[in-house]
Amino acid sequence: MNKHTTLKATTILAIAVLLLAQAVPAVATPPPGTGKPPSQAKWTLMVYIVGDNNLDDYVPLDIENELALAGSNEDVAVVALADRAATAEWTQTLLFYVTEGMEATPENAVQDWGEANMGDPQTLIDFIRWTKAHHRADHYALALWDHGWSWRPDHSMRDETDGDTLDQHELEAVLDEVGPIDVIIYDACQMATIENQATVRAYSQAIVHSQEYYNMDAVEYERIIPALHEDPEMTPEELAVIASQSPTTTAEMTTSAVALNEDWDTLIAAVDAWAIALEEGLPKYRQRYVAAFRSVKFFWDDPTARDLYDAARTIAEHIDDPTIQARSQAVMVALNDVVLDEWHRQNGADAYGISIFLPATVDDLDDPSTLNWNEFEYYREYLVFSRLTHWDEFLDAFINGGE
Repeated sequence: MNKHTTLKATTILAIAVLLLAQAVPAVATPPPGTGKPPSQAKWTLMVYIVGDNNLDDYVPLDIENELALAGSNEDVAVVALADRAATAEWTQTLLFYVTEGMEATPENAVQDWGEANMGDPQTLIDFIRWTKAHHRADHYALALWDHGWSWRPDHSMRDETDGDTLDQHELEAVLDEVGPIDVIIYDACQMATIENQATVRAYSQAIVHSQEYYNMDAVEYERIIPALHEDPEMTPEELAVIASQSPTTTAEMTTSAVALNEDWDTLIAAVDAWAIALEEGLPKYRQRYVAAFRSVKFFWDDPTARDLYDAARTIAEHIDDPTIQARSQAVMVALNDVVLDEWHRQNGADAYGISIFLPATVDDLDDPSTLNWNEFEYYREYLVFSRLTHWDEFLDAFINGGE
């Protein structure tokens, strides 16, 4: 699945998805190919497929060749909400209960939601609520399938027909509305950031994502679902590791699984203390920070997405200050404690599983030539991460000179 992100301007169009969903009655008896849903599964996997864009061709392929290769059974329910482009053979948004060998056709859908705006948080709320009502389970996993580009607004989960995206503050509101989801899986490019982890920490036990962009394959559901069939008693952390490992047999470059637990809270506290120490050291070390940060590992087409562990290690090596060195070391130790799984190809050296927003110059912030790609105002005002740490205050002082 090609998940390269294309920068686009966004216009907002609100769609009353809930009313639309209510207007389309649920099918009393599952149509051919949908099977009989279990009364209580061990796991329910929800896949939110935002294919109303240039990924349209991959929608039926992923449903049929990955989700339906094993499909649902009495212990594992697989449910997908899929939206396609206006030029596809079917263009509406279809809700599938996925069974083995099922074809992705309107006849095999449980419901037809018409043209749903997948960038509208209400659509995701409706999908999760419907799934929890019809496919109860001990544990739930949610895969977000589409383009992605870190924490930035207007770039991830993009619905072209409605000109909308699902941004981090909207995802936070969704999870606050629908309750806990044990595992979040980002089947999208470059979403392995501490900022995105902070968004879902209060609602989830683990998250799976990639620091790099995904190519043709990305998350391989045909490896995840059979593993769940074989061991439906697996924990959220165990599922996260399986999902992280799923692309290792393909040409992808990185994926990581991170535990969202008390150890993650220790990491966020360590980053907070590190940011305070770095800000206090600015009068003495500013130019050395610049040199150090420019040598930190970054990822495709995004020089502001730097590996967090590598950043802490580099600062510790470049700054001869006992407090800064100790707090840098604390970040590295805490990060190692939360990364459940991390792998990378050779060109991913110095990738440790978690990125952080780390611009080096003022030109990296809200540069008009790049369509305000970094939206620092959004970063400071809307992200949970900025509420939890002083990292945004440090960046403001570092980049803008505290002005």
